[in-house]
This record gives sequence, structure tokens and C-alpha cells, in this order.
Amino acid sequence: LGRAVRHLAPPLIIVPDMSGFRLKFWLIVLGLGLAAVYSFRYAFKAWAKNRLIEDTPTSRVRSAAQGYVELNGIGEPPAEAPPKGPLTGLPCTWWRYKIEERRYSGRSRSWCTIESDTCATPFVLNDGTGRCLIDPRGAEVFPGHTTVWYGADAWPQVRIPEGSGAFAWLVDTFVTDKYRYTEYRLQPNEHVYAIGAFRSLGGIGDFDADTAAANLLHDWKQDQAALLGRFDANHDGTLSAAEWEQARAAARRQVEDGRAAAPRPPSVNVLADPMDGRAFLLAAAQGESLAQRFRRRTLAGIGGFVGSSAALTWMLLHV
Repeated sequence: LGRAVRHLAPPLIIVPDMSGFRLKFWLIVLGLGLAAVYSFRYAFKAWAKNRLIEDTPTSRVRSAAQGYVELNGIGEPPAEAPPKGPLTGLPCTWWRYKIEERRYSGRSRSWCTIESDTCATPFVLNDGTGRCLIDPRGAEVFPGHTTVWYGADAWPQVRIPEGSGAFAWLVDTFVTDKYRYTEYRLQPNEHVYAIGAFRSLGGIGDFDADTAAANLLHDWKQDQAALLGRFDANHDGTLSAAEWEQARAAARRQVEDGRAAAPRPPSVNVLADPMDGRAFLLAAAQGESLAQRFRRRTLAGIGGFVGSSAALTWMLLHV
């Protein structure tokens, strides 16, 4: 009877738990979707910068208009306290560095940045027609020189000469030092491409005759007797509207005459961050070379977008 019961009982069906599989599936779908969005945005921004470089004509410092301009010239360090790379001690016009620490997680290892900084000291761009002060704060900089080396201390005790970073990526797998030092530099007297907001400070342009005349008139009011003796034509003890206009005109003539007689300081040209969302770029290269770099980035972004979208579509169709 027992054998008959077992024969008649339905077989036991084991249903695999699909919840873990579904979670992994949707995590992969989410990752591919984010990768597609990021790649598209990356390609769009790179293409926009490429078009910006190609569509903005090169200006000369001497004749550059106030506003968004493109300049090409030779980078020169400031005469007073020329900057040096903090890690290498090499002279430069601009620097950026980072110090990374090797960290382990199981069998894997990675580099974690523990210290970094970027130069904010202005330097000079000379294009042969004039000099322009470059304020590098907020700029996306493409330096021409990079030095990478390794050590056992959180701050390098030995400063490596220029060129030591060559093939550093090749030895990265084999070195055992705990710290990696990287320094990027714009070198003195090398070609610099710059695009940003150009303005002239100082000189005649900063003089406000109306404000200066109002301040002078305010000083005259402190001595009412002298003011009345000079402009109270009818001697009634007060200044009428017409007499006030004469006082204002006299004050304006005096400040303008003083301005004309005073030596005029030269204006200072400055290129800085536009602060309106437009790109501020500095590069140790010609403009066309930088445009080509952004075109390559655009192609890489498009490739990432197409690949991620194709993989995402395949997964959704075969779910």
C-alpha cells in the first residue's frame, strides 16, 4: 500500500529562487542606462567645446575687444616670485599636483588621493602685440608636462628631475612604494592657448568724473563760508538752483583738469573665468590641437553611448 501511495503522489518540483537573479538583472540595466546618459552628455559637452574653439576667432592682445576672446602667445611667469612646482621644485607658470596612497582591499589594490592642490597665481601671456594677465582660477587646463614617481613618504623627500614620469604607468604594477606623486605643469616660455573673458582694468576706463565731482562738491560743503563766497552771486546767504549748477560744473571742470594733468597709469589686460557657463580653457598647444582632442572625446562618448544603448536594448529584449 505504501508503494502505491508513493506511486500516486505527484513529484516534488523545486522552483529556483529568481529574486537574486532579477535584482542583478535590473542593477545591470540601471548601470547601462546611466552609462548611456553619461556617454551622451560627455560627447555633447566635448563637441560644444570643439565648436567653441573653431568658431571663436583668434584676437590680438593689443586690439582685443572686451568680452569672450581667444588668445595665443608665450606663457611667462610673473616677475615677482615666479612659481615652482610644489613636488618637483621646477620653474613653471602653472602647476597642479596630487599625492596618492596605495590601499588594499582583499586581493585588489587601488590608489586613493590624500592630498592635491592647484596653482591660483596669475601668469602672463605675451603674443608680441601686448601682455595679458591670465587668472587660472576656474580654468580647465591641459598642461604640456607631467611628472610621476613613487616613494615611501606622504610627501616626496627626493625631487625627481623633469622627465622622470615617462613610462610610470608601465611600472605601476610592479612598484611596491606606498605613495605616488603626480605633478602637471605649464612651462615658462612655452606656447599657451587661452579662451575666456577678456577685460582691461585700470587706466582711463576706471575714472568716473561724476563720482569724483560729487566727492569734491561734498568736500566744498564742509566750508559753507567759502562755498557761499564763491558761488552766492546775489549774496542772499543761500545757493539757488542755478548757483548749485554752477558749483557742480566748477567741481566737474576741476576734477577733469586734474585728471588730464595727472599721469595716467597703464591699463592691465586680464583673461579670466567668464562665470556665465562658457568654457575657460588653457592649453600648452595650438587651438587646432585642442579642438582635435575634443573631437576625439566626442567620438569616444558616442561610442560609449552606442555600446551602452545596444547592450541595454539586447537585455530588455531577452529578459
